[in-house]
Amino acid sequence: MITKNMGGVDTAIRAVLGSLAIVLAAVWTDQYPFVTIATGLVGTVVVATAIAEVCPLYKTLGLNTRRGRRPQSPTETRHELAGQLR
Repeated sequence: MITKNMGGVDTAIRAVLGSLAIVLAAVWTDQYPFVTIATGLVGTVVVATAIAEVCPLYKTLGLNTRRGRRPQSPTETRHELAGQLR
């Protein structure tokens, strides 16, 4: 199972920039064919990572912009439970 590692703001920014890249590629169709193909591919990959909320580069670098509780070690959980029982 793939762990999601992108937060909401990061996802929104990627979706907007990827969409703009695809539109830009559509506008440049006749003038610069190689730039059009490259821009369209980059835009498609950026939108795909936004939809999946997974960035392979983030995983490689160990980054995680997603909010939420991080997994705890068993000893931290025991100390937390002991504090709740007092």
